[in-house]
Amino acid sequence: MNKNSKTGGIVGGLVILIIGIGLLWYNEGRAVKTARAISEAKKTYTQVKSDKVDPKYDGKLIATNGKVDLSASDELVDETFGIKVKSIKLKRTVEMYQWEESCETDDKDKEKCTYEKKWSDDLIDSSDFKEEGHKNPDSMPYSEETYLASNVKLGAFTLTKELEERLPADKEVNTQQLTEQFNNKVEGMKISGKYINNIPEEGTPEIGSIRVSFAYNGTDSASVLAVQNDDTFAEYTAKSGKHVYRIKEGIHTGAVILQDMTDENNFIKWLLRIVGTILIMGGIGSLFGPIQTLANFVPILRNIVSFATGLIAFVLGLAISLLVIAIAWFRFRPILSIVLIAIAIGLIVFLRLRKPEEAKTESK
Repeated sequence: MNKNSKTGGIVGGLVILIIGIGLLWYNEGRAVKTARAISEAKKTYTQVKSDKVDPKYDGKLIATNGKVDLSASDELVDETFGIKVKSIKLKRTVEMYQWEESCETDDKDKEKCTYEKKWSDDLIDSSDFKEEGHKNPDSMPYSEETYLASNVKLGAFTLTKELEERLPADKEVNTQQLTEQFNNKVEGMKISGKYINNIPEEGTPEIGSIRVSFAYNGTDSASVLAVQNDDTFAEYTAKSGKHVYRIKEGIHTGAVILQDMTDENNFIKWLLRIVGTILIMGGIGSLFGPIQTLANFVPILRNIVSFATGLIAFVLGLAISLLVIAIAWFRFRPILSIVLIAIAIGLIVFLRLRKPEEAKTESK
């Protein structure tokens, strides 16, 4: 292994380590601020009916629910492909058949790359591919589009475009709908299943082939937790700086929406804790890369060094992660942090006091 490779491995390891530490610190602050915003919202919001707008709640956090009314809304239309639907939201997804590169480094520090053809809604840049002969197009002929309805009513309230955007487009425009509406509007494109595509007649896609699909939101009722702003809605900003501005399909109370927010916050908190810890362990492991590479030249040492460095990376990474979380807790949850530290010190003192007693018992 050359000197540049060693340096690159160490620098890369340090970068990964710093990213992991930063992620853990950010995550603890984010989780606490979000939890405080949820707690504040629980104490602040008022559950109201959607059949009329009560001016006394203007500027206040409310929760409301009701039937979605699209009678005053026009159909959503994709002019390019002629697809139209009566809905809150219509989404066009465009995918291109492209090359994807995957590279791995073996035990001898040699890089091996493989290439696979796949459908992707992102443009894959092939200019930096290691091997020639796997070139992707530089652009897509069509882009992803999202269409949102105007004048969507929730009882006496009007939904904002921001709330509409947060609803999923999870109901597919099926083959029958595509057949009825597309009518060969785009030259070179045809319908196959749920897609409008330009795949050759023999059915095998080529690099650069395009397929387009459509999906819409089909909900007939919704629930909102937000600030009442005349006959519509606005964000609620908690003292922690976090925003409360939610819409959920179906008829639900504000308590249900807030519980969803709590569950989501806890899930993200633990997911980022795990990811941050893995990054820290991986960063430390990369710092041992040169040692591991040298050990590979001595077969009898290879497994021993691999196990030892892996164990050190795991233990040290876990310790650093716990330390970062503990310091973050002291920053964002000082009272809880002090209590936990006091409990830890108490346990250590207890164990130290028990040792002499155990020694006396054994001597007898």
